[in-house]
Amino acid sequence: MSMTHASPAPASAARPILVVDDEPAVRALFARVLQGEGHATIEAADGVQAIERLEAGPVALLLLDSTMPRLDGPGVIRAVRARPVTRTLPIILVTAKAELEDRVEGLAAGADDYLTKPVALDELKARVAAQLRSHAAWQEAFEQEASQRRAVTAALRRVRIDGSPERVAATLVDELLSVLDLEALGLARLCPDGSAVPLAMGGAWAGRYRLAIALQRHLASPLQADARQRWLLEGGPIGDGQPAGGEVMVAQPAGASADGSGLLVMGLPLRRGSAVELVRRMPLFVEVADLVATLLRPGMEAGASRSLAHAALRQLIEEAAFTPHFQPLVALADGALVGYEALTRFDDGAPPEMHFAEAVTLELGHELELATLTAAVGAAVHLPVGAFLALNVSPGLVLQAELARLLGETDRQLVLEITEHSPIHDYAALETALARIKPPIRVAVDDAGSGYASLRHILALRPGYVKLDMGWVRDIDADPARQALVAGLVHFAAEVGCTLIGEGIESEAERQTLLRLGVTLGQGYLFGRPAVPSRVPG
Repeated sequence: MSMTHASPAPASAARPILVVDDEPAVRALFARVLQGEGHATIEAADGVQAIERLEAGPVALLLLDSTMPRLDGPGVIRAVRARPVTRTLPIILVTAKAELEDRVEGLAAGADDYLTKPVALDELKARVAAQLRSHAAWQEAFEQEASQRRAVTAALRRVRIDGSPERVAATLVDELLSVLDLEALGLARLCPDGSAVPLAMGGAWAGRYRLAIALQRHLASPLQADARQRWLLEGGPIGDGQPAGGEVMVAQPAGASADGSGLLVMGLPLRRGSAVELVRRMPLFVEVADLVATLLRPGMEAGASRSLAHAALRQLIEEAAFTPHFQPLVALADGALVGYEALTRFDDGAPPEMHFAEAVTLELGHELELATLTAAVGAAVHLPVGAFLALNVSPGLVLQAELARLLGETDRQLVLEITEHSPIHDYAALETALARIKPPIRVAVDDAGSGYASLRHILALRPGYVKLDMGWVRDIDADPARQALVAGLVHFAAEVGCTLIGEGIESEAERQTLLRLGVTLGQGYLFGRPAVPSRVPG
């Protein structure tokens, strides 16, 4: 919708014209002529008195004699232009001197126009009317822009910035289309290669066009060097692979990252031949673009950080910057080897849980899991024959067909440890996926007693193994309460037909206590640390 503004009343309807001349007859004549044209007037006999009249209240125009005692016309003009409230006041200088330098002095001081004595009264009327008309038009434009700025501010206050850059941009486009009186509006992010990635499109471009700026190198480079630069692009957006006819697009950059890339581009439709209107409104567009950038910058910077983290993690996956390690699982009664748990150690030394958690956040969780599992299955060929291989998998990965294909490549007995740090939303789907894996595998519920672990998981999955979290095992020999809890789980395991494995066993006392309570298998530093295949005990 277009914004309309009522035209203001002529300035003289509310404010008088100040007539300044040291000759009473001339002053009275000018005042009488102006009053005849419908203007109110006030008078001053010299420059000092003129300043006093201006300080007493606003006037619509200053008709000022050039040569006066105490303070001459140019002196008054300089004083008027020095005051913020009168800086734009229309001033017509009346001079009795015909020399060019006298007129130039007055104009240089800040006069808007001049009359030469003897003054032709019709010319006086015409020049006063022209100045008032020009000033009224300027004032109307100023009020329109001020009103539009207030509308923009109100619109931006309604925008919530707690969503993604795309969501925030879509809201900004919806809010700004009407207040900026535009047919279409697009917001895009300028990439370092000079292309533009759309964030949101609205109005005539919504559903029809995508913002396709694809800047030439000679345009993109200067733009990235100067965030205040702006330019016109012939053709503008495209639809169905063809340039949109009859349009020019203005792109206003707003804000820049430290390296000069990542600028925000605001695209505006502009009909050919209306460049003057664009230039007139450009200051407002500059302000709006900067405000928009301020609202979008947090999300865009977070997105940039996320993109960098995503790229770094993908590179880690592609380069396989990790090494499988294996930790033995043994019979607690005699220390006989029964299997190995595959663990991952990253080349950068970061804790494995940090990289896996980051991968989930970056939506690369399954890719990282598959990459590390593939490496573990490949390295497991060097492990002693007959020992089972335990692999940690998330419930979500079990549902993926890629896991079944990977596990089908080995003939070693496999145990899938379903980590309890991720929730299981659909037990039936999980069981169906587990049944599809060939050769048949056994299931272990990992870290029982921590995270989302519960007896419900064990009852639903009927695992072959339940691993006691090391928090239950640590110093169990000195803690009767933990012993009682583990004894209860031993009875429960016997009833449902699963085997308990104690994790994190580091002392002989812990081993003896678990064995006495009925736990038959265990792993921990007491039996061996995680190591590469050539160094694992076996």
